[in-house]
Amino acid sequence: MTEPAVVERTVPAPPKTSFWEDAIDIFLSPVGVFRRRENKSFWPPMLFVAIAIGVIVFATFNTLEPIFDAEFTRATAKQLAGNPQVTPEQMETGKKFGMALARYGITVIMLATMFVIGVITWLLGKVVGSAQSFHAAFVVAAWSYFPRVLGALIGGVQGLTMDTSKFNSQLSISLSPARFMDVDTANPVLYQLAGRFDLITIWVTILLAIGVCVTGRVSKGRAAIFGVLVWAVGGLYAIRAAYLQM
Repeated sequence: MTEPAVVERTVPAPPKTSFWEDAIDIFLSPVGVFRRRENKSFWPPMLFVAIAIGVIVFATFNTLEPIFDAEFTRATAKQLAGNPQVTPEQMETGKKFGMALARYGITVIMLATMFVIGVITWLLGKVVGSAQSFHAAFVVAAWSYFPRVLGALIGGVQGLTMDTSKFNSQLSISLSPARFMDVDTANPVLYQLAGRFDLITIWVTILLAIGVCVTGRVSKGRAAIFGVLVWAVGGLYAIRAAYLQM
C-alpha cells in the first residue's frame, strides 16, 4: 500500500491595496484593513489623519472661534476664582497662547493623541489576553482615528452653516447628547459623560476593538470588553476634571 499524499494548505496572503483604497475601506471593511496593514508602517495613516484635521481646523477656525473663546473664558473665570493672584494680563496672555495652539498646533496634538491611544490600546489589550505587538497597536490607533477626520469636517460644516455664537462649548457641536445640554447649568460630570456618547467617539472605539480582535487574535467577546474599557479610560480625565469643578 502506498501512503496517501499529504496536501499542503497555505493561507493566501492578503491582497495588496493602495493607501487610498484602505482609507475608504477603513469605513466599509475595517477587518481587511487591519489584516493588510498590521505589519506595515503606521506613519502614513497617522500623518494623514493629523495633517487632514490640522488643515480642516485651520481653514474653519474663524467660524468656530466663538466656541474656543467661550471655552477659554469659562476656564479663565475658574482659574481666577481659584487663584486670585493671577492678573488679567496673565490670563489674556494664556488665552492668546491657547488660541494659537488650537489653531496652529492641532496637527502635533493629534499625533501625540494617537501615540497615547496606541500605548493604551496595547496595555488594555493585555487585560483581555491580546497578543497584539506594540507596533500593531500604533497601526490600529492610526487607522481607527480616521473617523475623526470626518468629525472635523462635520464640525467645520456646522461652523460655516450655523450661528456658533450661540454655542459655548466644543460639545455643543458634537454628535452626542451633550450638544442639547447647557454647559453652564448642567451637572459637570453628567455633561462630560453625555459627551462620551458622541457618535464619532463610539465609531473610533469600535474600530479600536476590531483592530484588537484582528491583530491581537482575541475573540469578539474579549474585543467587546476591550472596547468598553478603552471607552471608559478615554473619558476619565475629563470626568475627573468635571468632578473637581463641582
